[in-house]
Amino acid sequence: MSGPAVRVDRALCCGSGSCEVMAPGLFRVGDDGFAVFRPSAAGAWDAQLLEDVARCCPTGAITVHGTDEGSAR
Repeated sequence: MSGPAVRVDRALCCGSGSCEVMAPGLFRVGDDGFAVFRPSAAGAWDAQLLEDVARCCPTGAITVHGTDEGSAR
């Protein structure tokens, strides 16, 4: 069973790091200043955490689809 589809829009990402603070096992701000989703680094995914991270992104750069909650932004 696959997890939710998570996308980081680099055109919107400002590199604030809120995603990395909220879910350090799933997100990282790279050397280029953009957030990167790292699904292989995390093992089991918490769909609610992904939804929360997407909602807290200050620019709306993170989108999540395929969770029980629907899609978050």
